Amino acid sequence: MEYKSTFTIPSARIYMDELSSVEQDMVRLTFLRYNRMKEWYYNQSYNEKYLGIPFAVDGKTETALLKEHYRVLYGGKLSDYYVTSLFSSVNGMRKSQKELLKLAEQERMQRQENRREKADSLKERLVRMQAGKDWLNAFGRYLAGKGTEPKAPSVQKQGFTYSSGKLFYRGKKNQLVEAEPFVYERELEKRIRQTKARIAQIEDKIRRTDEKAGRIPSRITFGSKKQYKKKDTLSLTGKELRAWHQERDFARNRIVNFSGRAVSPDGNYLCKYDAEGHTLEVTMINGEKILFHEVHFPYRGEELAQYLKERKGSVGYMMERKKDGNGREYLIFKAALTVKKDYLNYSTSDGVLAYDFNYDHIAWADVSSDGNLIKAGVIPFTLDGLSSGHAKEILGVAVKKLVSIAVDRKKPIVREDLDFVRKKAQMEYREKRQNRKLSALTYSKAIAMVEARAFREDTAVLKVNPAYTSLIAKVKYMKLKNLSIHCAAAYVIGRRGMGFLEKLPSYLNCLVPKTQKNRWRIVFTHAKKAGPSYFRKNLPVWDKWKQFDANVHNYNENYSLWKESYSMQ
Repeated sequence: MEYKSTFTIPSARIYMDELSSVEQDMVRLTFLRYNRMKEWYYNQSYNEKYLGIPFAVDGKTETALLKEHYRVLYGGKLSDYYVTSLFSSVNGMRKSQKELLKLAEQERMQRQENRREKADSLKERLVRMQAGKDWLNAFGRYLAGKGTEPKAPSVQKQGFTYSSGKLFYRGKKNQLVEAEPFVYERELEKRIRQTKARIAQIEDKIRRTDEKAGRIPSRITFGSKKQYKKKDTLSLTGKELRAWHQERDFARNRIVNFSGRAVSPDGNYLCKYDAEGHTLEVTMINGEKILFHEVHFPYRGEELAQYLKERKGSVGYMMERKKDGNGREYLIFKAALTVKKDYLNYSTSDGVLAYDFNYDHIAWADVSSDGNLIKAGVIPFTLDGLSSGHAKEILGVAVKKLVSIAVDRKKPIVREDLDFVRKKAQMEYREKRQNRKLSALTYSKAIAMVEARAFREDTAVLKVNPAYTSLIAKVKYMKLKNLSIHCAAAYVIGRRGMGFLEKLPSYLNCLVPKTQKNRWRIVFTHAKKAGPSYFRKNLPVWDKWKQFDANVHNYNENYSLWKESYSMQ
C-alpha cells in the first residue's frame, strides 16, 4: 500500500532592497498582473456558477479567454505555464470555498440546535419562575385573608421552598439561600423579564439565521475582509486613505503560485532551484528571468535537494511578499513536495502511544499490547500572549518530543477523532474565559503537525471515537492509576485504539436501566459537573453499594444513594 503526504519547505528571507531596481520592478509587476488575472478569472467563474452568466463564449476555451484578457490589459503574451498556475490557484480557491461552505452549513445547523436547546431550557426555567410567582401571589392573598393557604412549594416546580416563615431558593453552586418572600418576589419579577427578553432574542436569531440559509455565498474578498473594514470603521480621508490603499494593494498582491510539472527536469518550468549553488531562477510573468542568489531552505532543505536530484515528481513553488517589523520588504519562496512511502508502522502488537491535547500541555500514555499502562507523562508548553509564528514554533517542539517518544518505543500514535465544527459551535453558550483558553490553541493545526511529523518518522496515526473518554478517565483510572485527568484520558484513548471496551464499574450499575445500551451516557448526565478532584478524593464506599445494590431498585433513590456515597469521607 502506498501512502502520500504533502509538506511545504520555506526558504530564508530575500530582501527586496538587495535586488537591482530593474529586478524589483519585474517582481512587483509579476505580483500585480498575476493577482489581477486571478481575481478576474475567479469572478468570471463565480458569475457562471452562481449567477448563470456563461464564461466561455463564441466557442473559445478558458485558456484562450485568459490570454486574450491579458493581452487587452497589458499588451503582451501570457505563458501557458502561468495559465496553468492561474487555473490551479482559482480551482483551489473554489474547492476551499466549497469545503468552507459545507463546514459553515454544519456549524450553522449545530448552532441552531444549540440555540433551540438553550431556548427550551430557558422556557422550562420561565415556567418554574412563573409558577413561583403565582404561588407568591396566592400566598399574599392568603395573608390578606382573601384565600386559602396554598400548597407548600417545591424546588422542582416553583424553584424555591417555604418553611417556618422562611423562603429558600437555589443560588450559585446549587446551594440553598434564605430570602424574605416579598423581597424575593421582586427579584423573581426581574428574572422573568430578563428570561423573556433572552428567549425572544434567541428565537429572533434562529429566525434570521434560517432566512440566510438559502442565499448564494459571498465572493472571496481579495486582501482580507479585515483590511476592508478598516476603511469603513475608521472613516479614513486624505493621507490616511492613501495609506490604506497601499496596505490593501500590498495585501491583495502578496502571493504568486508556480504550479509544478512532473515532466520537467527540475519539477517546475517557471522555477528552477540549484541545490548545490543555492540559486533559484524564476521566470516572471512578462517572460524575463531573474536569478536569485543565496537562496537557502534551512528547514528540510536536504530533503528538497534529494527530491530534485532523484527527480521524484513535481515541485510547486509559491513566492510570497512580506514586511518585517521595520517595514522592510522581503520575499519568501515555499516549495511544496508530495512524498510517497510504502510503509508506515500501523502495528499494535507491542501497544500504542496515545495523547490528549490541551491548551497548555500534551498528556501522553504508553499502553501495552494487553491494555495495561506502561508509562504516562506530560509535555508542557505556553502559548499565551505569543504571536502565531512563535506559538507555532513552540508547538512544533512539543510535537517533536511526542513523536520521538512513539518512535523510540516503535509504536503507532492514537488520537481522538474530534469534530472541530461541533466543538466550535458548542462554545457559543459557554463561559467566555473557557472559550478563550480553548481558542488559544488551534486543534486542527496541532493535529496536522503531529500527523506530518509522524509521517516523516514512518509512524502511523490512528483515530478513535472521543465519546466519554474524560468521564471514563475520571471514574475508572484517575485514582486507580494515580494519574492526572488528562493522562488518564490519554490512557483511555490508547485502550480504545487497541480495541478494548470500557465496562461500567459495578457500583454504578444501579444507576443505569438494564435495557439501556449506551450506559456511559446515563452516567455522564449525572457526573458531568463533578470535577476531577471530586472523583480523586471521594471514591464510592464499596461495602455500602454491595449492601444496597441488591435491595434498592428505584432509579431516583439509587441516584441519591450514589451521591451520598460520594460525599462520605
